[in-house]
Amino acid sequence: MSYQGIARKYRPQTFDDVVGQRVITETLKNAILHNRVAHGYIFSGARGVGKTTTARLLAKALNCREGPTAKPCGQCDSCREIAAGNSVDVVEIDAASNRGIDEIRELRENTRYLPARDRNKIFIIDEAHMLTTEAFNALLKTLEEPPPHTLFILATTEAHKLPTTIQSRCQHFAFRLLDYQEIVSRLEWVLSQENVQADEGSLAAIARAAEGSVRDALSLLDQVIAACGATLEAERVRQILGVTPSELFEELLTALDAKDGKHALEIAGRLTAEGYDLTHFCGELARYLRDLVVAKSCGAESSLLQVPKTERPRLERLAKLFGEEDLTRFFQIVLRAESEMRYALDPRLNLELALLKLVYAKRLAPLEALLSEVRSGTPPRSAPTGGSERPSATRVPVPPSGASSPARRADPANLPASLPPSPSVGATSTVREEASVPLPAAEDSLLAKIKVAAFARSKLLSSCLEPVVGCRLENGEVHFIFPRNHSWSVELLKSREQQEKLRSACADVVGRDVRICVKLDEQEAIRRPGAQERAESDVGVAEFRKRFGCTVVHVVDLSQE
Repeated sequence: MSYQGIARKYRPQTFDDVVGQRVITETLKNAILHNRVAHGYIFSGARGVGKTTTARLLAKALNCREGPTAKPCGQCDSCREIAAGNSVDVVEIDAASNRGIDEIRELRENTRYLPARDRNKIFIIDEAHMLTTEAFNALLKTLEEPPPHTLFILATTEAHKLPTTIQSRCQHFAFRLLDYQEIVSRLEWVLSQENVQADEGSLAAIARAAEGSVRDALSLLDQVIAACGATLEAERVRQILGVTPSELFEELLTALDAKDGKHALEIAGRLTAEGYDLTHFCGELARYLRDLVVAKSCGAESSLLQVPKTERPRLERLAKLFGEEDLTRFFQIVLRAESEMRYALDPRLNLELALLKLVYAKRLAPLEALLSEVRSGTPPRSAPTGGSERPSATRVPVPPSGASSPARRADPANLPASLPPSPSVGATSTVREEASVPLPAAEDSLLAKIKVAAFARSKLLSSCLEPVVGCRLENGEVHFIFPRNHSWSVELLKSREQQEKLRSACADVVGRDVRICVKLDEQEAIRRPGAQERAESDVGVAEFRKRFGCTVVHVVDLSQE
C-alpha cells in the first residue's frame, strides 16, 4: 500500500517537534552539545508518548553527517535510513519477541565490531521489560562497560520490571502523558497540514479518547477522517469513537438533582440499546464528575479543567446543583462501580445499581449534622438540598466508654474549683446485687471529656483510663482514682510519656495547665456500670433512640479493642 498513516507521516523528525517532553529533549540536546552523552539510557512511560521516537532522534543526532549535533540535517544517508528504520548501525530490537539469552548473546557479540559507516553503533531495545532474567544478566557487563562506539537505549512501558542492576547502569528518563491542550494543539496542526476542517467538539472528543497518548490521538484522527472526509462534526466523531455526549451527562445529573430514579434507569437502558460500552461510560462519568468537582472548587475558568470553552458554562451550571460533599460521594460510587464492572457478567446490573446509589446518596444527611441536632435539641430538619454546603460526611469512631460527646474545650469559668469526691467504687468481674451508682454528673462529664481527648492522642492512654472510678479537679490538679485490681494502669500512667499525653489532654479540657495525680482506691463496695449500661444511659444515645425509634442491641467498647 502507498498510503502512510498520519501517526507515521507526522512523526517528529527533530527534538523540537517532540510534543510535551520538553525537559527530556532539552537535557539530551545539552548532553550532545557538551559531549556528555551516556552509554546507556532508559526511556519509560505510557504508550505513544515519544519514547522510541526520541531514541531515533538521539541516534540521528549522534550519527548525522553534520554531527554530533542537536539539530540533525535529516537529509544525509544516515538520517534518512534511521528515520526509515533500516540503518545498519542503528539496530532496533523488539524484546517482546526477542527476549531470550541467545538473542542477547548475539547482540553482545555485535558490540565488538566497529560501526559499518557511522560514528556510533546504537542498540534500541523496545519493550525492554519483556527480557528474561537470564537475558538481563547476559547484558549486565556489556551495559556497564560497553565499547566506546556503542550506545544502548532501553524503551519500556513498565520501568519497575527492569532489574535494579540494569537501572543503576543507565540514565533514566520518564516520559509523561500529554495533557488535553497539548494534544488538541497537535491535532490542529496536523489538520491544517491535511486541509481538514474540524470543530472544537470533534477535537475534544479525540483528545479525551486518546487518554494522554499523542500517537493514539493521531490514529483516532486518521480513523475519523476516513469516516467523515474533509469536515469533522462533533456528533459524528462521538458516534465513531463511542464517546458519550456531554448532553447525556447533563441529563443524568439533572435526574440526580431531582432524585428521579426512574429517569436514571431509563438512561441506562438507552445506553445499552444504543450499544455503548457501559464500563467505558462509567469511566467517562467519573471524569465528568471530576470536572464538576474542579468547577465547584476552582471555578469554571480554571486551567485544571481539560474541556473546550463551550463546555465550561454547562459545568458551572451543573456544579451549582450539588455540594462538594455530594460530588465527592458520587465520584467514589462511580469509581467503585467501574472497577466492579470490569469483571461483571452483566455490567448493566452494576451500572443500574450505581445510578440508584447516586440518586439516594443525595438524600443522606451527614452524621455530624445529626449529632449536632441531637445534642442541641433542635427539631429534625428536612433532607438537605443539593446546592447547600454541608460538612463532609465521614465515619466518626465511637469514643471510649464513658464519653458521650466529641471533645470540646471547656470554659474554666464553668468548672468548679473543687468537685465533691465521688464515692469509692470498685471494679469486679461479676455482677453484684447492689444497684449501680454512677459518678456525680459534673465529675462524670469531666471524665468523659478527658477520655475523648485522650482517645484522640493514644489508644493506650485511653485504655489506661478505662478502669477509672473517680475523677475530680481540685486546686489545679486532676485526680484519677483506680480500683486496687488495676494497679497496672497506675504504673503505666506514671511513665513520663503517658504523663505528658494525659496532662495535655486534661489541659485541653480544663483550659489551663494542670498537674496529674493518680492513685488506687481503698474500697471496692460498688461495681462500675458496664458498657451496655453506660450506652443506654447516655443522653446522645437516648436522643437517637427517640428520634429514630430504635433500640440498643450491641455495644462495642473501643477501648477494649
